[in-house]
Amino acid sequence: MERSLSWLSRYRRLNVIVERTKTHLIAFVEIAFVSILSRRLRRLTAQDCSA
Repeated sequence: MERSLSWLSRYRRLNVIVERTKTHLIAFVEIAFVSILSRRLRRLTAQDCSA
């Protein structure tokens, strides 16, 4: 949980949310996690291809 929160803290858009609705916050968190996980997946597949 702590690592997930530190990953999210890197997204400046989540640190200062102008839209204060719960729906917008959830959407931005989901977008951030999709971005984080897609980068990690790309990195893992690149390592598998090179090995």
